[in-house]
Amino acid sequence: MEPSGAAKSGQLLLETPNNCKKMATTPNPNGLNDWKNPAFIEGWKAERRDRLKDAWWNNPLFSGIPLSANRNTSRPGAWDVAREFLPIENESLTLRASRLEECTSAQSHGLGRSKTRSGYSVPSLIGKDSAGDWAISPVAAKAQADKLEKAKCLFDHNLTKKAERELACGLLGGVVICRNGHQFKVGYECGNRYCIRCGPKASTRLFAKHLERLAPVIARIAPCWPPPRGEKPQVVIAKIDFTLKNTGTLPTPKLMRRLNECIKKFCRAIERRYGIARSEYGLAYCDELGGGNTNAHAHGVYVGPWLPQSKKFKELSKLWAEMTQDGSFIISIKYAKSFAAALYHAVKYPAKLISSSSPERLADLEAVFHRVRRFHTLAAFYNPKLDPTETKTAVQEDSLRRCPLCSELLSEITKWVPLVQLEKLSDLREVPRGQSRARILSG
Repeated sequence: MEPSGAAKSGQLLLETPNNCKKMATTPNPNGLNDWKNPAFIEGWKAERRDRLKDAWWNNPLFSGIPLSANRNTSRPGAWDVAREFLPIENESLTLRASRLEECTSAQSHGLGRSKTRSGYSVPSLIGKDSAGDWAISPVAAKAQADKLEKAKCLFDHNLTKKAERELACGLLGGVVICRNGHQFKVGYECGNRYCIRCGPKASTRLFAKHLERLAPVIARIAPCWPPPRGEKPQVVIAKIDFTLKNTGTLPTPKLMRRLNECIKKFCRAIERRYGIARSEYGLAYCDELGGGNTNAHAHGVYVGPWLPQSKKFKELSKLWAEMTQDGSFIISIKYAKSFAAALYHAVKYPAKLISSSSPERLADLEAVFHRVRRFHTLAAFYNPKLDPTETKTAVQEDSLRRCPLCSELLSEITKWVPLVQLEKLSDLREVPRGQSRARILSG
């Protein structure tokens, strides 16, 4: 008897490879019996391989090693962008950080960090229109003439965020409130290093912080200072200055970072040449730029074994010239009356330059030290071990977070408003001073 039409079509499906998939996808009431058919299983495997192949090649994010090997399959420009962030052979962390900063600064157009602390983010106060004319907000127009002029120069240096903070300093303020309902006003502080209001405060805080922080190290390294007159001391406390060769142009942040690298190399060379351990000396210094010149230098304090610097041989000057390799050789080291005097010598210059510089010069200084660490501690001065019971700075900072009347925690500042709107509120920093004054007068 001849097979029926259904049987003939089934035989054709079994013999034709292309029809295996059709057979596999054809619904069958007896689905359990399909898995007993070898032809159905082969067709299901072929269909699964095709689906996985399409998913692999049509989704480049899942392509793995073939995607990284073949640049043409990646998204346009992704390889070039990622290549900038790959580490270069024998590249130090400092050089890599500066290289990445140059790459990202071109993308951000010099507007600074995209993420800022809520306490320092202020509304836009200055800008330029399409014609290039200045657009000043009504609040910013009431700023001091010097601060407004400096803000314009900062804006021209592509330091927009610093320009806005400069204008907001002394103009804006916020309200903090405790759980018991006590309200106080807090004036906005820009934190710029060369601000006429914040700069001197920052220098004072820096001096007080490190004078207390490094006191145990000084007591260990140089317990007896100054020495008796006429005797050569074994351990000294000295003021030390490093100077780079003057190029005649305004230094860049990259040049200031190079100055810091040369000073660190100088310290390593001293350790090798004179056999000094890092625990036996300490160096703290601050990068500076002359008030009206382009001379990049650093003022510091050195505490440790006596170093040779005779007028005839200039041992330290020759060593400094070896580290810089650009013709720089000027280095000065002199005895200091005390560690406090030497530390003040290192940190006093920002406040000194602020009072004698023009707004344009202050803006140039902000641009030179933009994202550059100015104050450094090396050797025994770096991360000294402190007594956990002596944390005066932490106590002072915590006092600003608590209500001076009831010691309850204060709220965060939600928004900045003009200070003229907060005249009826007491200043948070003035209330403790008034209380202390009242206790003194009352005996």
